[in-house]
Amino acid sequence: MASVTGINHIAFAVKNLQDSLQNATEVLGGEIMMKFESLEDKYEGACVKFGTSIMSFISSHDPESFIYKFVEKHGNGVQHIGLEIDDIEQYVKELEKKGVRVDKGEMSDKTFPEALVGPKTGNGVVLQLTGWKKGPFDSTYEGCERLCEKYSQNPKLNLKAGNQLKPPIDD
Repeated sequence: MASVTGINHIAFAVKNLQDSLQNATEVLGGEIMMKFESLEDKYEGACVKFGTSIMSFISSHDPESFIYKFVEKHGNGVQHIGLEIDDIEQYVKELEKKGVRVDKGEMSDKTFPEALVGPKTGNGVVLQLTGWKKGPFDSTYEGCERLCEKYSQNPKLNLKAGNQLKPPIDD
């Protein structure tokens, strides 16, 4: 039986990305891992490392974007939670057998398969199921590199310049 192995990240939809990142880094002490944009879904964002945990912040100024609509309706808040799954293909099959509707739009990515479960099943929040084959997107430099690889190879996504997590310095 496939299972959730952990919470990967929590994503906040925010009205003002720059203000949220300034708060996350200067007030809360986080470290920006990478900045990105979704060309297809018309939003931009960043992942911020807090110790071994990750928060992502996503924002849009396009009234047609689902992120813009989310913020207009709910204000700043949790938009989705990323879960790591040990066998995503099996997990998705098990959910579907239970009658859960799963968006499998990113399951065809052989290296970075992902699926989405709606807020009805996610107790009010979207769940992003991840089953990356090269290892998880986590707060390590290697995890950040995997995320950057995903964003570099997917034509719907784009890495933005600046503030990528730096590799550890060997003494």
